[in-house]
Amino acid sequence: MEKVAVNYEKMYYGFPVILVSFYDVNGLPNVTTISSSYTLKDMVVLGFSSKGYAISQIKEVRDFVINVPDRSMMDAISYCGTNTGYDLNKFDNVNLTHVKSQSVNAPMIQECPIAIECTLSDIIEREQFKGITNILAQIKGRFVAKEYLNDDGGLQSSEFDNVLYIGDGRQKGFRYMQ
Repeated sequence: MEKVAVNYEKMYYGFPVILVSFYDVNGLPNVTTISSSYTLKDMVVLGFSSKGYAISQIKEVRDFVINVPDRSMMDAISYCGTNTGYDLNKFDNVNLTHVKSQSVNAPMIQECPIAIECTLSDIIEREQFKGITNILAQIKGRFVAKEYLNDDGGLQSSEFDNVLYIGDGRQKGFRYMQ
């Protein structure tokens, strides 16, 4: 396979799109769309633009929920990713239902099949990567919709219809698991 050198600003090669929900410093629920994340055991790493409303609030309140949407939620995914919490409360403008989490002080999104409750443990900002804030968090709880589980409580991966983000800094695209 012949390869060609490219000079993209970014290279997203298929990251899951997630909705990160939180209560702001005034106790109001809000949500943002991100695609930079990974988990290992009880640790999660998320990447944010340093200027964003969500990261400014999460640094203060420390608790948040990673909600994994499915393809049916594309309108909400797009809206929450293109509008800022500095200007509005996104839950007021999308068909998403926030419900109280069990282990952290942050809202889950009822319509998402997966919710992962988290508490911030470390903030990583480096001069070398100006404009980017990475956070490490401890996973406090995991929840999966019953219809996504088999009789033994294991995940039925064939049931998931989550969204992947693919882009090169000039254009973005979404792919679906099914």
